[in-house]
Amino acid sequence: MASVDMVESNEMVEDSVVSCIPGNSQFCVGLKRSIEELKVPLLERDVSVVAVHCIGGGGKTTLARALCNDPQIKGYFKNVIFINVSQSPDLKGILETMWVKILKRNKAKFQNIEDGHIQLQQQLLMQSEPTLMILDDVWSKEDLDELLFEGTRYKTLITSRDSSIIPKTFSTEVYQLPLLGEQDALSLLCFWSFGHTSIPSTIEVNLVKKVQEECGGLPLALKVIGSSLNGQTHVAWERAKNKISNGKIISSYHEEGILKCLKSSIDSLDDVAKECFLDLGLFPKGKKICVEALLQIWVNFRKMEWKDAVDILFKLAGRNLINLSSNQR
Repeated sequence: MASVDMVESNEMVEDSVVSCIPGNSQFCVGLKRSIEELKVPLLERDVSVVAVHCIGGGGKTTLARALCNDPQIKGYFKNVIFINVSQSPDLKGILETMWVKILKRNKAKFQNIEDGHIQLQQQLLMQSEPTLMILDDVWSKEDLDELLFEGTRYKTLITSRDSSIIPKTFSTEVYQLPLLGEQDALSLLCFWSFGHTSIPSTIEVNLVKKVQEECGGLPLALKVIGSSLNGQTHVAWERAKNKISNGKIISSYHEEGILKCLKSSIDSLDDVAKECFLDLGLFPKGKKICVEALLQIWVNFRKMEWKDAVDILFKLAGRNLINLSSNQR
């Protein structure tokens, strides 16, 4: 049986809104298919890195935690290690923790990050025990480079909201975690609002479904808004639906949950990218934006080079702050 180690940072894991670890009393939905799909590359011999990519609050951490306790994963990997990296990680400390958890030895005293990486890599080339290292919530390519290793039967699962940090190699597989479908989203909202997975007779069905639709299948939004409406009246639900549809905050919990998660994604952008993101507010809500029109605004009004504007566009898309789609029907 595999040993499973969970190592958390002191920072809040924003994406971990519902834990799916067996024995946990909280509720989660929509993970079964994703777990089965993820196991395919993880159990493939030629794949060494698997990356799970999704918007903040989309359930990456929840999925990674659930994977830790999947019987097939625990049967294949003798060592499963979960480490929350976060936005401002102590890389030297993480490397020292990896040394202990992977090699089952006393804590090493590395001189610096480079020394830790070199020593751990040397040991892993001689390590043959099947090991799955889960690096959760990685923000920076530079951080990731220090935490990735090669080794016999050693694999790494990464979760990140930024697709640009993921290695572009033949041994890397990328999994785009989908948001919840309509039925799963409704079940999750009902769980946090009413304590069970269906709409009670005291609340109008269409009203609850309207609130669920405004959450867009995002687990964090469903959990935060559902919790805010727990025990509330029909009037409160109507008021919340109107506020959400107009982009307003319905409670302090709503602001601290969803908006903090979104803010962290935006704060990590450089100043130019932030200003370009704010330009999206010039367009009508809920309508598709013509890419060429957006690029023309950045080129003509922000005096950007066309290439730089395109780079910004893909940077925002890579962080799931915008969705690029085709005009084809």
